[in-house]
Amino acid sequence: MKESHNKHLQITVNLLLCLLIVNFFLATGCDKLKKAKYDIYENSDISACGVYDPLQNIDWLREFCINLKKIQDYTSVYIHLYKVIDNDEHIFRVSIPSPIEYAPNQYYSTLYFRDCGGDTIFTWETMTPPGGQYEVFLNDKEYVTELFHFVKQ
Repeated sequence: MKESHNKHLQITVNLLLCLLIVNFFLATGCDKLKKAKYDIYENSDISACGVYDPLQNIDWLREFCINLKKIQDYTSVYIHLYKVIDNDEHIFRVSIPSPIEYAPNQYYSTLYFRDCGGDTIFTWETMTPPGGQYEVFLNDKEYVTELFHFVKQ
């Protein structure tokens, strides 16, 4: 009888320990299991490339934004709309800043300029503010607005 009581006590203690461990992880959370939170901005009140609301009505742009939200693999992504001066042509600047592991508070940026069909027409990668060829490329373009951003919180 004493042996049965000890077994029962040992099982009870083990169960309580397991419950305490599970409760601890549930209460504190496990960082790897937590899903990152993102600030998402979408500007749908604009016309470009012959359509209203390019984020929904330009296939490559819509799919690009849907995939960003689905895979959540970036710290941040920005999409800005530019207009070619004296022309009814628009381009999209996709900006993907990435933190530099060995340099706190510094970012490496990749900028892709795409036409209405989604073709990349200019790319710029830098750790410093853009200059040179970037400025020459933008010489005949004017900034219109931000269309989209996806920023990890």
